Amino acid sequence: MGLLDGAKNLIGDVVAAADRAFEETGSGKLALALAKFYPGGLAAFLDRLRETGHGAAVDSWLSPGTRQAVPASALAACLPEAVTERLAYDLGVPAARVPTVLAEFLPAAVADQSENGSLKPQPNFSTQVR
Repeated sequence: MGLLDGAKNLIGDVVAAADRAFEETGSGKLALALAKFYPGGLAAFLDRLRETGHGAAVDSWLSPGTRQAVPASALAACLPEAVTERLAYDLGVPAARVPTVLAEFLPAAVADQSENGSLKPQPNFSTQVR
C-alpha cells in the first residue's frame, strides 16, 4: 500500500465517521442548524428550493410516500457560502460535504418535521448570514 492509498483510506474513514455521527444526531439537528444559520430557517430554505424549480420534491418530503431527490449541486446553489461554512461546523462535516449531506438527509428531516402535508412550526433564530 502506497502513501496515496493510505491517504485515500484515511479520508474515506473520516468521511464515513462524519456521516455516522450525523446519522446518530437525527434529523432534528439538521432542522435546528438551518433555523440557526439560514435566514428564515428551514421554511425559508424549502421556499428557496421551490423557487429554483424543486417544488415537487419539497412537496414529496412533506407528504407520505416516495421522497424525490434534489441534487447536491442544486442545494449548494441555494446556500450562501457563509451559511455552508456555519452548517459544516455545526453538523461536524467538511464544508464541501454539506450539500451532499443535505441531499441525503434533508428529505427525511423535512418528513420528520412535517404533519398533514405541512411543516410543523419551526424555530427561527437565524443569525442572518448572507
